[in-house]
Amino acid sequence: MPRIRIRSAAVTLAVLALLAGLALGAASPAAAKGKPCWERVIDDWLDNGNIDGKYKAACYQQALKHIPEDLRDYSNISDAITAALQASLRGSGPGGGSSQQGAGGSSANGGGENQGDNAPRKLQNVPDSSYYRRAIDNLGTTSADSLPIPLLVLAGLGTALLLSAAGLAAHKRLRARRPQP
Repeated sequence: MPRIRIRSAAVTLAVLALLAGLALGAASPAAAKGKPCWERVIDDWLDNGNIDGKYKAACYQQALKHIPEDLRDYSNISDAITAALQASLRGSGPGGGSSQQGAGGSSANGGGENQGDNAPRKLQNVPDSSYYRRAIDNLGTTSADSLPIPLLVLAGLGTALLLSAAGLAAHKRLRARRPQP
């Protein structure tokens, strides 16, 4: 008799879990429509590499804060959002803003002439970067000509460990040579 109650409770739990899963599945398309504006800006860039839509300046600023670190490091999404933000702030009318967005999104036009000047500023304007990233940026090792500071620190640490190991080995040999009292 107890087995029947346990099985019926398990079946009831399974049915409730299935109904909860179906309810969440039905609610997710409705939740997708209510995405925050910064997420729509990033999605707009992700579909073709350009920001085609028009958004408020606050949406662009929030999108700059919420860019995933891998996109920030390996793509031009920050440049595209910054160009779209500048175009929206210029507000040269409905036609002027979209043409500025197209020029800012492509690397052949406005982005290519000042790319070397914008690279250091881009790293300093990132608001939500990790502590490690901010420390590396403050050390000034962002160019390819400089030696990476973390590499120098690791080399110094490795040298110190090797020297201490050699000192301990030498001390052990000297101690072994001494006659025991």
